Amino acid sequence: MIKYIPGTVLTFDSSKNSCAFDVIKPFFALTNGITLAQVRELTGLETSTIQNWVKRGWVPSPINKRYGERQIVRIILINSIRRSMKIEQVINLMAYINGDVEDTSDDVVSDEVLFNEFCRAVYLSDKAHTSDNEVIGAIVSEQVSHVPGLDEIGRDKLQRTLRIMVLAFLAAQLQDEVDAELEIIFS
Repeated sequence: MIKYIPGTVLTFDSSKNSCAFDVIKPFFALTNGITLAQVRELTGLETSTIQNWVKRGWVPSPINKRYGERQIVRIILINSIRRSMKIEQVINLMAYINGDVEDTSDDVVSDEVLFNEFCRAVYLSDKAHTSDNEVIGAIVSEQVSHVPGLDEIGRDKLQRTLRIMVLAFLAAQLQDEVDAELEIIFS
């Protein structure tokens, strides 16, 4: 069962599964972005990790030391799947779906749409109690068919990306279960 919104420390609310980013948007309502300390609190990441991702060009640079919605979504997406994939693979996957991190004109979909579709697919896979690649592929295919403005190539890229992301997220969840069982045995 999903406890947290993927990539965050926020409690998962199944009623928000279709627009998970709506839970995060209020953080930006009254400000021009959030501070590094707030990003750390939201994601559970270390300051050095976040700064390293920005330095390497994996996350758009903050503006006036404030992280906006684009930066936060990218950080959350990377954080969601990095535990079961090499970081280089995660970054290559993000580039596959959305090209250059600083250039939104080459994006198949916005990072916000990607995040919402990813959370929805994770939720539906969890609800179906499955980690089967074919079932997840069917879930993702159904979802992607409702995303407007995609050509055939974009639809294929989004389907492949989402399927990989869901499998990676579920793999990390399974690893957590393995670790918990081992802790029982060896403690």
